[in-house]
Amino acid sequence: MIELYQFAPAWGMNLSPFCLKVEIYCQLAGIPYEARSTMPFKGPRGKLPYIIDQSRSVPDSGKIIEYLKAMYGDRLDAQLSEEERAMGHLLRRVCEESLYFAIVYSRWLDDRYWPKVRQVFFGSLPMGARSLVSAIARHGIRKSLIGQGYGRYQQEEVYEAGTADLTAIACQLNQRRYAAGTRLTSFDATLYAFLFNILHVPLETPLKKEAAKHPVIGGYLDRVHEVLDAGGVGHAA
Repeated sequence: MIELYQFAPAWGMNLSPFCLKVEIYCQLAGIPYEARSTMPFKGPRGKLPYIIDQSRSVPDSGKIIEYLKAMYGDRLDAQLSEEERAMGHLLRRVCEESLYFAIVYSRWLDDRYWPKVRQVFFGSLPMGARSLVSAIARHGIRKSLIGQGYGRYQQEEVYEAGTADLTAIACQLNQRRYAAGTRLTSFDATLYAFLFNILHVPLETPLKKEAAKHPVIGGYLDRVHEVLDAGGVGHAA
């Protein structure tokens, strides 16, 4: 059984798009796993998720999926055309290299939502430790976003970038049933994880409001969820 190490659930869901991405991939591909909660500093690269399979530790969601394909067969992507792979790749990069940072900004740096985020992540700590640890964590996030670039933007600029990403994603979903075409693929694990983390978190952020304006995004999540409920991609219509 593959052991998947990730953040503890909060608000009844997996709040890390990258951790959820691996979970969704395993569910779509029919690969059994056991989710275990841990802290990032325990991971091979100081980040989550990572897996342990046959005593081998594999970090990074993308590398994990590559490993699972090599070990258990490419159950989702083997029949993709070059064009489908290219489209899936572009959507994945939009999610992971742009939209992700807008999500992080909304949760950790926007003062309107930070109190709820602080409570859900650090509420179990004693009061004194809660204030100190949450402040240190927030400072680290701010520093990383400054290095990435979005931390140097004005708040409205960050949300403008996230809105543009969501508009582009909605445009593509208007033309395709799933991320890369008519079939579920590994790219849907990424797309679903990110969109789910916007629409289903109880924070009324500008990103959530924008995503809700596009019925095609909610419809896409419903379609993937139906397949997950049915037991994986083998049951997809």
